[in-house]
Amino acid sequence: MWKSCGRIKAVVFDVDGVLVPIKSSWGYIHEKLGTVNVSQRNYRLFLEGKIGYWEWMYLDTLAWIEAFPGLTRWDLEEIVRDVEPLPEAYEVVECLKKEGYKVGLLSAGVEVVVAKVARLLGIEYWMAPLLEFDHKGRLVPGGYPLVEVGKKHLALARLVRRMGVGLNETVFVGDSIWDLSAMKEACIGVAVGDVEERVAREADIYIRSLSELLDVLGLEC
Repeated sequence: MWKSCGRIKAVVFDVDGVLVPIKSSWGYIHEKLGTVNVSQRNYRLFLEGKIGYWEWMYLDTLAWIEAFPGLTRWDLEEIVRDVEPLPEAYEVVECLKKEGYKVGLLSAGVEVVVAKVARLLGIEYWMAPLLEFDHKGRLVPGGYPLVEVGKKHLALARLVRRMGVGLNETVFVGDSIWDLSAMKEACIGVAVGDVEERVAREADIYIRSLSELLDVLGLEC
């Protein structure tokens, strides 16, 4: 069911699984560093309510540092070097900007991936959990959970204020249960791609591919 909307002025995208092919940038780095087992344990602790989101970030980043002592921002950027936006992401974002829409990114993924995608797609507005580095650029355990899974609606409200638009003027595009709160907070929540049945059901609109978003908005670029 469609909500009461103003004129749509902005589109905000999740990143992992939406604009890039990997489903989790945290998982991708864990695989590269050989810390998947630790990450699965931390995930279970979070789901069971035994740790909060900051503690989850702390334990995950600590695992990276223990596996790769002295890990720097530049090391992380090299690890995710092959993570690129999908071809249709370039086309969709270019069309949206051409038609006057503001475009933002809102992700609970790894900051270095979100920042890279923002740079490559020419997107000014983005939010993600920020990692912490010392004065030599070395990763420090923890970080700043500016976007928390399950609470993305709170971050979305902050982001759209920065963008100068209202929630009732915003489309949010995601692909997981962690995106549902933001989908429901935005005027139109769009689920895209290979999603769980619940996500497709609770989103306002389900599309199979990112390029279909242009049809939803009635754009021909």
